[in-house]
Amino acid sequence: MNNLYTQEMLTALQKRLKSRWLILAVVCGLLLAGFVYSMIIRIEWLSVLLLGLAGCFAIFWTDLFIMPLLQYRKLLRAALNGRSHVGTLEYVRTEPDESMVDGVPCLGMVFLGEPDKHGSREQLFYWDRELPLPTLSPGQEYTIKYTGKNIIGM
Repeated sequence: MNNLYTQEMLTALQKRLKSRWLILAVVCGLLLAGFVYSMIIRIEWLSVLLLGLAGCFAIFWTDLFIMPLLQYRKLLRAALNGRSHVGTLEYVRTEPDESMVDGVPCLGMVFLGEPDKHGSREQLFYWDRELPLPTLSPGQEYTIKYTGKNIIGM
């Protein structure tokens, strides 16, 4: 069984995350230094402008460039260190639409497993869009390793 995630992937992600935090700190630090200077020389409109820019940039940068990496890091940590399950299931289909699962873009993959309390055998698992999608044949059985509903090995 091939694991889809490695420790090197987590290390590379940590480096990218660190650089993005550093950019946020430098830009906000410069804007806040300008804010303090404008408070000292008593230019009220400049103080308000610089503080507003620092806040807007911090929210914008965090939401757009840091949060997706934090969500992906959470998935990687769960895949590498979390509790996982292994099952041999029959592949049915891949959903055509992309889904956001805990902030990570994924594709839904439907497998047939043991019937649940409602009698349904279809089980939905999620494949990370960052990884190349394997070619699977409908009706064929595959052994998958998963954590939660995310496939972490095949």
